[in-house]
Amino acid sequence: MAAFFGSVEFSFAGSGDSPTWQYGLSFSYMTGDYGTDEDTDIYYTAVSIKRYFGEGDITLTIPYLDISDDGATFVGGVVEPIEGAGGGSGLGDVILKGRYYAVEQDELLPYIDLVGSIKFPTADEDKGLGTGKTDFTFMVEFARRLQDEQWIALLDLGYTFVGEPSGYDVDNRWIYSIGAAYELDPDITLSGYIDGRTAIFEGNDDPLSILLMGEYKYFPDLRFDTVLEFGLNDGAPDYGITFRVRKRY
Repeated sequence: MAAFFGSVEFSFAGSGDSPTWQYGLSFSYMTGDYGTDEDTDIYYTAVSIKRYFGEGDITLTIPYLDISDDGATFVGGVVEPIEGAGGGSGLGDVILKGRYYAVEQDELLPYIDLVGSIKFPTADEDKGLGTGKTDFTFMVEFARRLQDEQWIALLDLGYTFVGEPSGYDVDNRWIYSIGAAYELDPDITLSGYIDGRTAIFEGNDDPLSILLMGEYKYFPDLRFDTVLEFGLNDGAPDYGITFRVRKRY
């Protein structure tokens, strides 16, 4: 969940809001047993810097992790169950993401964004904070404002080329989410998603969660987000919560 704040940002597209920079700070807590006898608690804090351009944007995310037990690790900003990961705290994997605003919505086509990201192996593999390898992710994000203008239909599809860590066999990963957002008023947007991906470690459940998100525009350039996660199987956290603040310039 920590890496998830993608499709809802389509609500900014074509709005006339033209910031140059955005700075963000997020805090996430996730817990789950991942099919074991003990819960693993994860705290994830991240600083993000986004630079907007005319046809896209680039975001750098720098996280700090604390994992209580050896039942899980992080791959590309999301939890992956794994035995023997170690547990500990420290710098997470730095993620650089670029987005191209490929298509504006018209009568036929929705908004379409093309997204690519690189996960740099800056996390300590021995502590189970990452895999110690570089990953590459490519995504296509679709969003369509419906006729009443308050509802937005959302769909993300992606694929991650996962670097293989020492001592483990891993599979590349498909990513998907489908959901909808509703603008209660100009300052408040609520959204819900089914969010899933294929497991990278053999024998794990394919993670599947329900995500509920709220965004509040305190000022046009200051926004607060809250995300609730409810895991639907042992591949995902049992539950999680994220708070984020974003300031635009």
